[in-house]
Amino acid sequence: MSIDFNVYWFHFSSPLLAPLFALVGLLMLYLAFYMLKKHRYRKRHWMRTTGTVIDANLDIDVDITPFDREDPVDTRYTRELKIEFYTTSGQRIQFGNPYSTSVSFQRLGKRMNIMYNPQRPQQAVIASGVNGAGCMITSIILMGLAFIAGGILGIIL
Repeated sequence: MSIDFNVYWFHFSSPLLAPLFALVGLLMLYLAFYMLKKHRYRKRHWMRTTGTVIDANLDIDVDITPFDREDPVDTRYTRELKIEFYTTSGQRIQFGNPYSTSVSFQRLGKRMNIMYNPQRPQQAVIASGVNGAGCMITSIILMGLAFIAGGILGIIL
């Protein structure tokens, strides 16, 4: 009796791969539209004010495992901003922006537009720009559409 170890339920030419790509794309679109719905709610119901960047922490992630043989170290930089603002009642609030980015050039002392929850002012976000939710939502939508297109092409071809 011989056992065949080359039988896989899934491989790159599997007929399951294309529908899986399309499903991942649909899940990404759902996530993006859920985030968009939350963002639109904030824009309608939260208070707007300006805040000041009090800390622009540069997070450096060094990966020793090389992606290519000529560059032995892979380094990623992300900037996490800490913002301070005053509510309409004069309360001083500090918050860390939930969206970090590698393309932020914000410096200490920079004034930024923010939105905050009037019932809980500690819940605050940057209103726009690459540090805001719009940039992340757009990126997720584009990736989701690419996954869906890849899945549909895989099914057709």
